[in-house]
Amino acid sequence: MALRLAVLVAAVVPSVAVAQAWFVRGGVTARGEFNDNYFLTSTGKQSAFTASVTPFVTAAQQTQTTDVTAVLAVGLNRVWGPSPTTDYVSGLLGLRGAISDERSTWTGAVSFSRAPSLQNAQTPAGVVLVRAYTNAASVNGTYSYALTERWSVGATAGWYGNSYSAVESGSASSLSDNSGYNVGAVLSYRATERTDVVASAVFWRYSSDITRADAVVPTLGVVHEFSPQLTVSGAVAGYWSDIETKQTAFVCPTSPILCSTGIVQPMLVFSGDQRHDSGPLFGGSVNYAFSQRTQLYASLSQTLAPGSTGGITRTGFVGASLLHRFSDRLTGRLGASYGSTRFPAGLSNWYTDKFYQGEIGASFQLAEYWALDVGYRYMRAAYADNPSEPSSNIVFISVAYNWPGASPTDWLGARGGREIRPGAGPILLPARREPPTSPESPPERSRFDAFPLQ
Repeated sequence: MALRLAVLVAAVVPSVAVAQAWFVRGGVTARGEFNDNYFLTSTGKQSAFTASVTPFVTAAQQTQTTDVTAVLAVGLNRVWGPSPTTDYVSGLLGLRGAISDERSTWTGAVSFSRAPSLQNAQTPAGVVLVRAYTNAASVNGTYSYALTERWSVGATAGWYGNSYSAVESGSASSLSDNSGYNVGAVLSYRATERTDVVASAVFWRYSSDITRADAVVPTLGVVHEFSPQLTVSGAVAGYWSDIETKQTAFVCPTSPILCSTGIVQPMLVFSGDQRHDSGPLFGGSVNYAFSQRTQLYASLSQTLAPGSTGGITRTGFVGASLLHRFSDRLTGRLGASYGSTRFPAGLSNWYTDKFYQGEIGASFQLAEYWALDVGYRYMRAAYADNPSEPSSNIVFISVAYNWPGASPTDWLGARGGREIRPGAGPILLPARREPPTSPESPPERSRFDAFPLQ
């Protein structure tokens, strides 16, 4: 029934062009995924098969002064394997836009997503990844004013909110909803036709039921286009943060597993107690086109990020992906990444969890409006709190009808470019971006690649 409804929506809202160059598309994706360790546990592993049907509508408009991209999708999902069989609804709302005149540019983005994802949670075994239904919302905006041909100034502001609920009923994990905002100023300088320099200073607020944190992050970034095939960017930053507890409780002054085993005694932290931290942040990326068919993207970063355990975290990421178009219809993808999350412990210490991921897959254009995605992903976690290193293997296949991008799948290469947080390096370096592509551009350059459905 759900599939029939989705196809009906796709038929009613085909690819159409309306007034002022609006392009609207309706379509549907269907996906099957097998995960041999759905909850990413080291013992009592549970495999799961998830079937999903996701109808969507996309829209885009481009004029001399405006550029708008929008996606709305609602997914109907069923999971077999863990008892009992569960149904859930996923969703995605994405909107990006820009308005410009001779000297000024306004840009904005609104997003909301709901999906079951792996989140850090406090458990009796320490801080580990658990699968949770995650609702993530954000609103961001920037303004830029060109003082001269080389200098421009601007401002940025944003808000975010995250809420979680454990998928596994009766779970002893503790997840903390959080929200916050950021405001900042940006100064940009075009040094040459190939080199841009961007400096920013951002104030960031994080709040949960457990802590409240304020951070100031100044950042300096450079992007240089060595050739039409090679672009390299880099950014360095520092941060100063104050974290204030909102509850009186016993906490472990080091890795929680040492307290749970009795090696270290918990300490009493009172509501209003503060800790002060500072340190470096950084980021960089390399985008190299070996040819018109082969492209390499690599990035690294260390950022401040909102944590689902109730406090801010320092998150590191190193990743690389290779895309090769074997033919006009077949594209292959290969990627690998390493991530780390540093959690504050007590009033002065930190502990670190690490994560590894690899993926391989392909996209095949079955027909003019039909595309097939297949892939395999491997993930492994190494916890500071737990000597076990759980891993999972995921195999999936999906079919998309009328999707305007290269692929509706959340491939690593597209994902790395979106994981940029305001003021926490790497910073966005907008002056060197390519001119916006048209709504009906080739799939490998589609604006909709920033909105994966799966």
